[in-house]
Amino acid sequence: MFQPVVKDIQGKLLCIEPDYTDLIPPMQLRRMSRLLKMGIYAGMSCLRKAGVDRPDGIITGTGKGSMTDTEKFVKELDLYQEGALNPTPFILSTYNAVNGAIALQTQATGYNQTFVHRGSSLELSLYNAQLKLNRAQVTQHYLVGCFDEMTEEYFTIKHKIGYWKQDRDNATPLHIQCDSNGSIAGEGAAFFMVSNYPSRQQALAINSIHTFYQPRAEELPDIIDRQLNSRNLQKEDIGLLVLGMSGDRKDQEYYDQVMRHVGNDKPVLIFKDLCGEYETASGFGLWLTIQALQGIALPDQVWLNKKTIPAGSNILFYNHYRCIDHNLMLLS
Repeated sequence: MFQPVVKDIQGKLLCIEPDYTDLIPPMQLRRMSRLLKMGIYAGMSCLRKAGVDRPDGIITGTGKGSMTDTEKFVKELDLYQEGALNPTPFILSTYNAVNGAIALQTQATGYNQTFVHRGSSLELSLYNAQLKLNRAQVTQHYLVGCFDEMTEEYFTIKHKIGYWKQDRDNATPLHIQCDSNGSIAGEGAAFFMVSNYPSRQQALAINSIHTFYQPRAEELPDIIDRQLNSRNLQKEDIGLLVLGMSGDRKDQEYYDQVMRHVGNDKPVLIFKDLCGEYETASGFGLWLTIQALQGIALPDQVWLNKKTIPAGSNILFYNHYRCIDHNLMLLS
């Protein structure tokens, strides 16, 4: 699954796209943008693997939505001087286009919501699902996911303001180059089936989700301890640490603070070496965590500290997007 590991090209890690016709009718594919294809395929694939034909709810998070369609619409605004425009790019650029397409394909008429909260979009989607499912009186299944794409125009604009590494050596793992500013650009789509009924099929339990805004690095130990105490846990109970280290010097002090506080003797899994930096990279990190817990062999560069994960471990998942949106999840 992970071999060979794909290296970034000119500071970008783009998705390896599947054969969409496996899950999306060919006639519909012709009218879909790249992100729409990625999101629908990931969502429908998740439903198929979970054995759920029609979810009770669909909740997604995205930082940017469809950049391709947004850019196309804005270019046509200028080209045609705001005259007779094709409405299709505008319709497909709306943030809830993926949700709507999955709902139409599955005939799902339940709760349908999209969160556009930059680097906390996926976490707020999961939190919303948690709130809904905790109040449900019967067993329900919610499809929760995230999606973001990278375009040439967006990459160029962000490159000019220092988002990406200027001289990236792709022969060296990203996290090792944390002595310089910038990361590498990424994209992706990830979906999960979330239920209020425990079963043997479930890979993870979400115990708590906490999002916070622009904290100082030295505040993280107290924030972590409060979250652990709310679940009657101590930092010694953490069996796996999952971190969103991006290789950016400005980001690194937060992750260093977490590792020092929780303990450097823990297994530490990092994920942005494989997916790059984007608003909803947590989705890829959560999926990678599931692969690790299921015993699938992962590339060496995603292990900052490779050790055996104790059975029944509590997992601390911490990620932030450009030191602004911070997210902490306790999983088991």
